[in-house]
Amino acid sequence: MILRNCMPFPHWQFFESLDDELILLSRTIDFAKENFPTHSVHLTRMYLAICSEVDVVSKLLCSRIAPKEKARTIDDYRELIKDFYPKIPEVKVTIPFHDLVFEPWIEWKSGVNPLWWNNHNKVKHERNKYYQNGNLGNVLLSAAGLLIILTYYHQPEICAYNPPSILRLRRIKSMRVPQKYFTYDQVQYDLPDFYKKAPESVTKQV
Repeated sequence: MILRNCMPFPHWQFFESLDDELILLSRTIDFAKENFPTHSVHLTRMYLAICSEVDVVSKLLCSRIAPKEKARTIDDYRELIKDFYPKIPEVKVTIPFHDLVFEPWIEWKSGVNPLWWNNHNKVKHERNKYYQNGNLGNVLLSAAGLLIILTYYHQPEICAYNPPSILRLRRIKSMRVPQKYFTYDQVQYDLPDFYKKAPESVTKQV
């Protein structure tokens, strides 16, 4: 009996599932700035799950780009990722069907963590006081932040031509990295610092 890995890219598949959920959510709550304060138990659940995934994938990215360092917290992730990809705070994510643009990591340019991340910690640890932070705005910002970190983490697979990676065929429907960086149809990726290679010893797929 041959056992096959049916989920070779579990973190990418997590985002695809999230992508589907965001599309369904947009039919219930209009993705407009005036609705960003809208909060609910469902949005809180999404928010906590997304930020947990941000933590996991950020740690994996740090292990790839700085295998000798021990990254344990968001402060560690910030310094290691920003050192290797100094322009990553400038990357934007759009939701074109709703005319929204996010810069989820822009605070990293100033050496501090994003407000959506800090709000997540408040929801996680003091939900009775900060339940209103489990809102649409924070869900969308954290999802945009996850997409950026995930894309950089999977840079080796996304850029693979021979043999081509299955990730070259994947499509995210709700969110986009702007066209000046990212072309889905032609599979062209020109993100800042995107082609920098991590140490060879840790470039195997996780």
